[in-house]
Amino acid sequence: MLTPPSKSSRNWKPAIEGILFTLAWLTLTNITIYFIYVRAVEAVKEQIREGLLRNVSAAATMIDGDQHQTFTSKASKNDPGYLSLIKRLERVRKASSDVKYAYTNIIKDGKVYFLANGSPQGDNDKDGRPDEAPQLMDHYPDAGLALRDALRLQKPAVDKEPYTDAWGTFYSAYAPFKDSSGKFVGTLGMDLELVTLKARLVPIGVAAQRAALTSDILAILFGAAVWFFRSRNRVLEVQRGLAIDQMSTVELERSQERCSSAIQLEAMATKIEHQASSISEQTNSNKNKDYALALIRYARARQGIRSSSGENFDPAMLIKSSLPAHISIQVSSDLPPLVWGDSNELDLIIKSLCYSSSTSTILSSLEEVKLTVINEQLNDISLAVNIRYRDSISSQGSRATLIADRDHPEHVFDENSLQFATCVELVRALGGNLAHEQINENVEVVSLILPFKKSKEI
Repeated sequence: MLTPPSKSSRNWKPAIEGILFTLAWLTLTNITIYFIYVRAVEAVKEQIREGLLRNVSAAATMIDGDQHQTFTSKASKNDPGYLSLIKRLERVRKASSDVKYAYTNIIKDGKVYFLANGSPQGDNDKDGRPDEAPQLMDHYPDAGLALRDALRLQKPAVDKEPYTDAWGTFYSAYAPFKDSSGKFVGTLGMDLELVTLKARLVPIGVAAQRAALTSDILAILFGAAVWFFRSRNRVLEVQRGLAIDQMSTVELERSQERCSSAIQLEAMATKIEHQASSISEQTNSNKNKDYALALIRYARARQGIRSSSGENFDPAMLIKSSLPAHISIQVSSDLPPLVWGDSNELDLIIKSLCYSSSTSTILSSLEEVKLTVINEQLNDISLAVNIRYRDSISSQGSRATLIADRDHPEHVFDENSLQFATCVELVRALGGNLAHEQINENVEVVSLILPFKKSKEI
């Protein structure tokens, strides 16, 4: 058997919703911040790679390829031309910001060799002494992919990511240089310290951290707001439910009270009708009996008692046959020829609105009746009957009061008001509605909406 959630679980629900909202916000914003950070870092790296590659390509044009290819053995390390090359490389290195090493390489028999390197060495092995610089024709077994591509393809190349070898971790770029005949000789390499990269990444990291912190604070605030407003809404929903239940209870009690009073009224009217039937004076007995029967009809209508029978009938023909020919009757062109329902109920409603109960004659104030369709569904149809009167203010006020006030706190017991009140209760028993509109001082319109079924095949 299904059981309703406990009060404690209902109280926890807004808090859970607030936590879930906070987690969702954090997940979405932090993932977004992370991808923005990664993209920004990659953009900085790309700028550094492009700048380093332009720098080394420009510097490579200053290398004398004819002279460079004469240094083919370690014996040339004291050659004045070799020493002059090293000095030129050092000047190039110093002119380039944050370049740690500038050197040349060649490839021979598939192996990579250092040729010229005059850059001051650091203490990468942490032994307290500068590391030994690569010497002329020293083999470079740790050559990276970018250097090998530059030597093999004879095109400029740069590391995609910082590369680590025996001399440290750097961004390295390489550019080929040639001799006077245009023949490839070797490559000029530059190693960029990561100081520049780290310095440019610091503000990006700080911005990402601040964005994440702001996102976290907003997530907590919005999560708390969700918890607060959902808790408040839940309180309001509970109060609204209690109010609806209370209103339903009051309405049920009032309905039961109306029904009870109507039953008592019917019993009293039935007694009056029996007594009137036994009175010997014919004139008075007929008047009392007719009034008692009117009270009975009103009491039954107020109880919601209605006919259970139904038939196909033409509503336009019924109304036309119920009214004299001089009354203007307007019928909508979309009105169906037949509807299903109790024709006697519609006939009684129309006559109650259009005839005097005391004289059984048409009301002199009746001017026009309009019949239209306002709502049509698969099996149901609603008819609108608009009845136009030209009447006194007092009569108009009586009708308006009886339509507006369902409980009729002050029952009007004259026959005409009783007849109209009976009509009001009959319409409501059918599930319909009534409305009163004051056009001007002398003209009013009573509008009825009556639900029926579409015609059935019998």
